Amino acid sequence: MESTLSLIIPVLNQEPRLEDVLREIQSVLAAYQPEIILVYDVTKPELLDAVQEEQREMEQRYGARCVTRTDQRGFGSALRAGVEASRGDVVIPIMGDCSDDIAAIPRMLSAIDRGADVVAGARYIAGGAIIGDDAKQQISRYYSKIIKALSSVSCDDVSNSFRAYRRVVWENVSNVSNSFDISVEMTVKAAARGYRIEQVPAVWTNRAAGQSHFSIMKELPNYGRWVLYAARHAPSRFLLVALPVSLVSLVMLTGWMFGLGRRR
Repeated sequence: MESTLSLIIPVLNQEPRLEDVLREIQSVLAAYQPEIILVYDVTKPELLDAVQEEQREMEQRYGARCVTRTDQRGFGSALRAGVEASRGDVVIPIMGDCSDDIAAIPRMLSAIDRGADVVAGARYIAGGAIIGDDAKQQISRYYSKIIKALSSVSCDDVSNSFRAYRRVVWENVSNVSNSFDISVEMTVKAAARGYRIEQVPAVWTNRAAGQSHFSIMKELPNYGRWVLYAARHAPSRFLLVALPVSLVSLVMLTGWMFGLGRRR
């Protein structure tokens, strides 16, 4: 294989379906011999013993390497910690709740080997799908359409965290997000810097066990800032044409109204 692979799995305290994910990784990706980094954010001291016991089991059964954080929390910062601890030249974040399409990873790696720098597992293209579509995914679908309309970011599913990155992208693209919007930040910033973005179809399965920690209202400001960033730093051709035309029209309208006022 041309690319060495690191899989980063953030875990908040404990994830009931984590072993299911690790078994699927073993089954589907055995030929790639992926490095598995589990980043545990432990929110209460009384949970630490149980988490450490689970970590020992994950290391013995699946060869995973574990990072434990007791003073930080957040999907974005957990990814940064995982990337820093990893060694592969391609990194892929994976959710620990069986929502991501592990079977799509070989296609993502093939795109990387053909020259892509970031490869999104896209739910909103032919061959992609969502099992258990809900309001969060519907908002995500429209959000991706807005980003695509206002910017040159060539991705139909910009908010999905499931994507492959060349390590060089993480090394050269600074990021500030601590939450789930880090996936949007990394994609729009990579596109603005000229990195090649591709996508492959992927199926998202809404979690069947445990509790999601994603809050739509809490995340709205985080996601909103990347719409503005994408429009400013990687504007679409439509925006490049529409903005000057709008400004010229505004100046002409202002001049006409000023002239009309003077004649009166």
